[in-house]
Amino acid sequence: MTRREFSAAFAGVAVLPTFASGAASQVVILEAIAGARLPETLAITTNSPERLRRGLWERRTYRGAEPALASHLAGVFSHAGIRPLPRDFLYDMDGGNLTYFIPFENLTARDRAWTAVNADPQWMAARDQFQSYHFALYRSV
Repeated sequence: MTRREFSAAFAGVAVLPTFASGAASQVVILEAIAGARLPETLAITTNSPERLRRGLWERRTYRGAEPALASHLAGVFSHAGIRPLPRDFLYDMDGGNLTYFIPFENLTARDRAWTAVNADPQWMAARDQFQSYHFALYRSV
């Protein structure tokens, strides 16, 4: 049994906060394709399932984040073309963790965006505002 199979059997399916309101909502299942710490699948309730079924999604968590990191990252991300879901959907400073759910068209677009982030002087200045980060990549099943 692989680590991923064990995690799926042990933890089951993770459910993210609801991205919908009203009667037209549907559940979209996203499957993990890469990452060190990840649930096997994410079940997301949304009223726009076609958006979640396109492309690639990255769930990125900055551990031990200082409160100012969110506003600092907003500028860095926008320069690199990274558009995380709005704070209202997935933003958690609980316990000093900051989590984003970020859409990408494909792996090439993701690599291009993170390369731009790593070259950004504002990002280099922000790196001391968190202890560590981890990410997981998902796609629609």
